[in-house]
Amino acid sequence: MTATEIGAQQAAAAPEAPGRRRARELLGLPGLLGLSILTTLVAVAAIGPLLISNTGLSPVAEPWAAPRSGLWLGGDDVGKDIFAQLVMGTGNSLLLAGAVASMVTVVAAVVGGTAAVAPRWVSAALMRFADVMLILPLLPLLIVAAAFLGRGMDVRIVLMAALYWAGPARVVRAGVLGAWSSAHLEVARAMGAPLRHLLLRHASYAVGPLLIPVFVRAAMYAIVADASLSFLGLGDPTRASWGTVLFWANTNSAFLTDAWARWPLPAGLAITVTVIALGLIGTAVEERINPVLRKAS
Repeated sequence: MTATEIGAQQAAAAPEAPGRRRARELLGLPGLLGLSILTTLVAVAAIGPLLISNTGLSPVAEPWAAPRSGLWLGGDDVGKDIFAQLVMGTGNSLLLAGAVASMVTVVAAVVGGTAAVAPRWVSAALMRFADVMLILPLLPLLIVAAAFLGRGMDVRIVLMAALYWAGPARVVRAGVLGAWSSAHLEVARAMGAPLRHLLLRHASYAVGPLLIPVFVRAAMYAIVADASLSFLGLGDPTRASWGTVLFWANTNSAFLTDAWARWPLPAGLAITVTVIALGLIGTAVEERINPVLRKAS
């Protein structure tokens, strides 16, 4: 037996790290694939700006410059670095998605939890308001609001979170109601445990995992919505983004030229891969925490 074979057998027999084993049990192979992709994107967003010489917002080459060393995807119609726009857009898109998802998760947890344990008239009022929000057309409202309120990232974050919280809030409410009817919580209520203690020490363990798919789905929605607004020309002009790359490529008919493979295609693939990665993570976690989905799989 060679040294290579002995090393391979030892590596196979080595115990798996507890953290890695827990991640594999929670996410499964599809979820781990999505997590790996997302980790790579986060690394690009964190390290990429340190490795490029410009932000992609100012011309650095001649218009329609061909790819070359230091200009890996060439230049756009005015000579701005397309690769730099993609790298900077990665950080901006993930930052916006994380901020929107965090706000949606907090609002959904507060509203959904309140609707589950509050008096009936409060719960009815909150859920009827959530029903109204659910029937509103999100993208047209975002377009109108962005056109009137501005294109800044902070404005879009607040708008997206304000329009998306209703569905997740109903999910959280259902989770709290399910936990509220469990046997140990009924015993704790019968013993006179205060509401705050019941929510923080008991119901949170059952409802907390539900917030993971809520966060992931809100991030998916934010990335697609932001790309849609930017593609329609309502993006933040002071920040590079994937949607803005698609907007300028479409405006300059890059899809009809030989620049389609280096200008709009990478941005479209970046949006698609990010959404797929988040979808894999969200689906994997939801299958593990939802008994119905777990039995079906």
